[in-house]
Amino acid sequence: MDSVNAPLASDGTDYRVMATCATPMGVANAYPADPGQTASAPVTPLRSTFMRFTNRAGLLSVLFLIGAMPGVAIADESATDAFGSLTQLVGRWEGKFADGRVHSVSYRLTAGGTVLVETWTLGKDRESMTLYHLDGDRLLATHYCPQGNQPRLVLIDDGDPETLSFTFVDGTNLQVPGRSHQHDFWIRRTGETTYQRSETYVDNGGDAAAERAATPDAPVTYTRVDPPAPSR
Repeated sequence: MDSVNAPLASDGTDYRVMATCATPMGVANAYPADPGQTASAPVTPLRSTFMRFTNRAGLLSVLFLIGAMPGVAIADESATDAFGSLTQLVGRWEGKFADGRVHSVSYRLTAGGTVLVETWTLGKDRESMTLYHLDGDRLLATHYCPQGNQPRLVLIDDGDPETLSFTFVDGTNLQVPGRSHQHDFWIRRTGETTYQRSETYVDNGGDAAAERAATPDAPVTYTRVDPPAPSR
């Protein structure tokens, strides 16, 4: 994330604020936060993969034809195709956490179809949100958590052609002690009306060893309960 050299106030306070604007022309960030939190994964092309997603019309097959090593960010046509696959989730879905809590996840397109909005309804007056969009040859996901942090993740090749996997790049408000943030997640379409998802959270301020030792949540299966909503 590039920094903006905004002037300091007379008392030395830095009043920079980050704003993300989703427009029909794409997504732009203004006044980004401290760039000191660097990416934990390089951004380079990936090896060839084949990913299958199903939608209401049947099986959607997407062929990825780019070469490189696994575990690095997906580039060019692959990111575009992956975004197209995610748009097949538009509509409302329900799932159940391991502790039995039922919750819903909805997807809709906005900003002229360039941004996919994922909204989690976790309880009364409790929501979180993830925005997916292309950034050149990358597919990014920015998560807005009820804990008050905003990690940004990038699509990578994890070696499994059946999943879309994202890993941490950077974020804001990750310095708050006693809280955690999303570090990884994956999505796997398992049928015309179902998909699975697993997430990994790490404590704020943790080191690389702690991140590697973090345990993913048990996968949750989501079932479609509403038809797709129109895009805006």
